[in-house]
Amino acid sequence: MSQLLEKLTSGYRERVNRLAIFDPLYELSRKVSKDQQGHSIDWFSLGLLALLFFFESMLARRRQTSVIDLAEYIRFQNKAGPVVTDQAGFLKIAREIITAFRDASGKRKTKSFYNWETRQQETIYYSLLEVRESDLARNVQYYRLTERGLELIFATKEYFSEFHISINQLLLRKQLEKGELNGALREIDEMRVAVEELHRKIQQLGNEVQRNIISHQTQDKYMKLLADTYSRLAREHEEFKELYHFVLDTKNRLGYQINSDKERQSYNLIILIARELDAVHHQHRELLHESISLKRKALKAAQDSLYHAGLISFSFNQDITSRIVTSPLPLGMLAGLLRPFLGTYVQKSWSPGELFAAQRLGKEETGADRQLAGFAEADETIETVDFYRQQRHNFKVITGLLRIGDTPQQNRGMSPSIQWKIINGKPTICLSAVIAAIQANDDYRPLLAQRSFYDYWLLLHQRSPLIKDAGDSE
Repeated sequence: MSQLLEKLTSGYRERVNRLAIFDPLYELSRKVSKDQQGHSIDWFSLGLLALLFFFESMLARRRQTSVIDLAEYIRFQNKAGPVVTDQAGFLKIAREIITAFRDASGKRKTKSFYNWETRQQETIYYSLLEVRESDLARNVQYYRLTERGLELIFATKEYFSEFHISINQLLLRKQLEKGELNGALREIDEMRVAVEELHRKIQQLGNEVQRNIISHQTQDKYMKLLADTYSRLAREHEEFKELYHFVLDTKNRLGYQINSDKERQSYNLIILIARELDAVHHQHRELLHESISLKRKALKAAQDSLYHAGLISFSFNQDITSRIVTSPLPLGMLAGLLRPFLGTYVQKSWSPGELFAAQRLGKEETGADRQLAGFAEADETIETVDFYRQQRHNFKVITGLLRIGDTPQQNRGMSPSIQWKIINGKPTICLSAVIAAIQANDDYRPLLAQRSFYDYWLLLHQRSPLIKDAGDSE
């Protein structure tokens, strides 16, 4: 038999101890009685209602809660409800419930069972209610929930279901710190089951998202739920990484001190724990990716829902055609009415720099805060001084090709023919026209084979506007 099966009955008494506190509720459910109209009384639900009442009394810090208070609460909740009886009948019901939770003689409840861990017959003693204080003058006792009663209340609501994996991670770390490797392996198996169950719930949530998002309200509800799920999974993911590093450190520490069979067995167990923990972490990472994908599905489902709702509610003939034909509209209003159904504006001209990066237009600055956009830096594999000088010269030539100065001195050295070919009296020019004009001129054609020609356009696109420094000599 494997070692895991041998440890299966570990903590058997504690498990029975947690189950025993449900017995009073099932004892109530076996009671058979009828109200004044002959309807059967649901004692199970009334018993749970009584537990919630005592719990609320503790939250509200009411020190005196008697059987009369319980009877009055049940009567209040039962207005036009399933139980038809008078005030005395409700008082009797309250007494029956308190007796089921606490014997009238004050004796505790018992649960006898066979303990498969110790191989002995054992008995558990417990009580859900206890007497807090008594009023002897009025012959009234005041009750409150015991620690076991509070356990039953917490067990009836999944307070920590969403934190199941986090609790397992905390317990795993404590077991590893104490050296309880067999228990740690068991905790990893429970985490694996929790991760598989969470995977199933996320799949169900994905189906609900695609099926139920029909409005902004439901979309907001699901988006909040998905955000909480992702946040929790992200925290668990970080804890998984820390746990895995902790396991590796433990494995390395044990690897240096293998002097006996017991230490070798511990080392083999920590290797198995590291492997199993990594497998569970991998499954958990997939959940993290699924939650991100689920958020995209929620947005897509909302868009589809709103689109189809718009198609169903929108009639082009009634909402557009009839509106235009039956009532004369000013030209501006008519354009606004038709604009959503027209194609979007398309800009036909574009900058080649868009292939590389978004254009960043800076504002002109003055004074000490002024920053100049520099030229492209020289490659370290090229002679820096010569390259820099050639770069500046080529930039000056290209700029001169694109601009006619106001004076002959500014146009000195420029060929009127190439200026005319590029500018041609137009307020704008195309890059293709610049390249064509340069190719047609033998003096400037070598520019196209140099890197500075392409650096010029990228620089002009990404660092516009370019401001000449007053200290530049060229």
